[in-house]
Amino acid sequence: MFLYYLKETFNSLFSSKLGSLLIISTTTIAIIFVTLSVGLVVFSNNINKKLKDNIKISLFVSDTISTSDYKDIESELAENEYIDNFKLISKEQALKDMQRKTGKDFLSVLEANPLPASYVVKLFPDSVSSFSIEPIIKTLENTYGIDDVVYDYTLTLKILNYINSSKKIIYGVSIFLMLLSIYLVYSNNRLLLSSRLNQYNTMKLVGAKLRTIKIPIYLNGIIMGFIASVICLAIFYILFTFTSKIYAIKLFEVNINYLLILIISLGVILGFLGSYLATLNVSLRISKLKV
Repeated sequence: MFLYYLKETFNSLFSSKLGSLLIISTTTIAIIFVTLSVGLVVFSNNINKKLKDNIKISLFVSDTISTSDYKDIESELAENEYIDNFKLISKEQALKDMQRKTGKDFLSVLEANPLPASYVVKLFPDSVSSFSIEPIIKTLENTYGIDDVVYDYTLTLKILNYINSSKKIIYGVSIFLMLLSIYLVYSNNRLLLSSRLNQYNTMKLVGAKLRTIKIPIYLNGIIMGFIASVICLAIFYILFTFTSKIYAIKLFEVNINYLLILIISLGVILGFLGSYLATLNVSLRISKLKV
């Protein structure tokens, strides 16, 4: 019986070569886009975290406040739910940092240290967005003893918004191609069922079971999905090999085992779903031949 299933499966596969080629091609493209979507999610999450981790806000302290006022400022910063951590840069440390960067001794020219003390504030990554950042900045500006708040997050937020917008486009294209792939497998199998209606009626009359008709159709979809998966793996292998020779630095780590499981599973699932939907109305009742 197993040999019969395989024979019927390959007969179905080769009886409509153009249809099978169209299904495999569409399924291949769908798998590529879905895989890219998953990769984009992982990659963009890593980029988001790194960009948000690099957002630091400088709070410049007034020269007129007392030592006790510093404790009040730090207490207020510690109670702020959006602040992950902060660090005090004293006037002396600020001067040393400036001298190290410029290579000049300003005290030999100036009578006093003109640089103010400051706090470098780092926010929790989850609290950073184009909507939340402004209220956070206003709260920091209203902190007693703070003269000025310096920050530069505009470019970072633009990059984050661009990444999120790109994800939505990729998701939309991936879903469309997945549905199209399932529909093509479904349509091809419906045509197959219609073209073999007389054969299936004969099988029903001699007592063939329903699974004898359905299983070859399931296998047909699964095999086409598997072929599409193998093509995808070959494409990704060529791309990874080509890019690794050009770029010495890897943009992100690829877990080969997860990639294999994802691509093969997608192909098999897409192929099976199309075949399964095509056989939902198949029963042991004798179907009427269309004239």
